Amino acid sequence: MFWVVFGLVIINGCKKKPFNYRNKYVGDWEFTVEITEVNTDSLGYYYHDTISYVGEIYYGNEDDELLITYTDKNSITLKIDQEEILSGFPTKYSSGAFDGNEKIKLYLRWGGLGGGITHSISGVKK
Repeated sequence: MFWVVFGLVIINGCKKKPFNYRNKYVGDWEFTVEITEVNTDSLGYYYHDTISYVGEIYYGNEDDELLITYTDKNSITLKIDQEEILSGFPTKYSSGAFDGNEKIKLYLRWGGLGGGITHSISGVKK
């Protein structure tokens, strides 16, 4: 009985993780994020900052998702297909793409009617 259980443990332990087209993106990334906030109401408000952050790209909950953590307070989950096209952005004004396996550019924009927030993100895989 011992040898049967031992054999099953060895066989199951040697199984390779199946290929996943998202593998090349998962890991540590160094992000540069330009954040701009604008509000043109009667008081007016403008904020702009550039942040460098070592974040991560993880597998999302679904088989076609990536979770991108690009600051300590900001992350986004996007869908990626086998042709490496990103989708699922928060607004129609947002976009982004990978440049090979080592670089990513994202443009995220929220708001309208006199105000809004943008995150311009450049990332390089570490």
